[in-house]
Amino acid sequence: MEAGPIFIRRADHGARILVVDDDALTRRSLRAMLERAYYQVETVDGGIEALGILGSYKPDLVLLDIQMPGMDGLEVCRQIRELPNGDLLPIIFLTGDERPDIHSLAFQVKGDDFLRKPVPSAELVVRIRSLMRLKRLQAEIQAERDTLLDLQKQREQIFEFIVHDLKNPLSAIQAGLQLLDEREDGAAISQTQLRRLRDTSEYMGRMIQNILDIGRGEQVGLELHKTRIPLRHWIPSVLKEVESLALSRGHELAWHCPPDLEIEADQEFLRRLLLNLLDNALKYSAPGCRTRLEAQRTEGGVRLEVRDQGRGIPEHMREQIFEKFVRLEEGLSGSRSSSGLGLAFCQLVAEAHQGRIWVEENPPQGSVFMLELPAS
Repeated sequence: MEAGPIFIRRADHGARILVVDDDALTRRSLRAMLERAYYQVETVDGGIEALGILGSYKPDLVLLDIQMPGMDGLEVCRQIRELPNGDLLPIIFLTGDERPDIHSLAFQVKGDDFLRKPVPSAELVVRIRSLMRLKRLQAEIQAERDTLLDLQKQREQIFEFIVHDLKNPLSAIQAGLQLLDEREDGAAISQTQLRRLRDTSEYMGRMIQNILDIGRGEQVGLELHKTRIPLRHWIPSVLKEVESLALSRGHELAWHCPPDLEIEADQEFLRRLLLNLLDNALKYSAPGCRTRLEAQRTEGGVRLEVRDQGRGIPEHMREQIFEKFVRLEEGLSGSRSSSGLGLAFCQLVAEAHQGRIWVEENPPQGSVFMLELPAS
């Protein structure tokens, strides 16, 4: 026995359509036309009644006449668009209005389509199907976007809570280490251990602060507190903070800065930027290497360079490493690990100062990270 034909129900089958027209004959004609296409139809004879029925009827599409007494169709459309989710309701203007500018006026109030009366049944149904399909896809995309934004917001909140919770025990560790370090009865080997612990905890503190600042900077931007920084007197204090790490790895620290060279910048952010670069230089270079910090004038401001003698950064990675959570390929940067956030923070600080940061080769071996900041 042969199988009968298979009928597939359209996605818009049974959709609710609201017809708004002051002409009774037109309303009856449109109702018959639409019900033959398997739509549910409700008709009203004016704009005020249409607005009043929207909440209870909840149409999937509105067919709207323009020339109506009391409130015309243009004003009805304008008020619908101001309702919650009113921008997603498909609206087709059906009108006999012959004004030359009526078409542009209809789209100025955010109508979706425009047809002149009388309209053939087949064309009207095709326009309705196309518009409803388009609006359905638009609603799905908006729902997916809203879901993703909610998930992103929840992730950021959880991330921030975790980081804030980490700061408290870290502060206690640092305070305890400081007290132990100030004791005069410690053996030499214990003092070495304490220095290593202190350096590790300080690095952890910078990493946590980087996470917080990156999250805050991406949302609202970094808030800078600029001051004039005399670099020749300030740079040695920055190098002092990585001195014990350099000694533990047998590194030589060197620096150069012209006399009277100053820069206007946020001192705390700039300090942490340089410490991130110096940490990387010391961690990713073999013991006994040399790390050098140089400052020099440029035509538009100041350039700070951190030069190391590590294995260098492959050319294809030189832009990627400034992105969040990007780390060098295994085996290219030595045995030390990285969170992938330090350089992202550096770029954030550079951009907040209207500057730029990048990396080049440091012949014969190593990398040089360059930070350029404007003079003021």
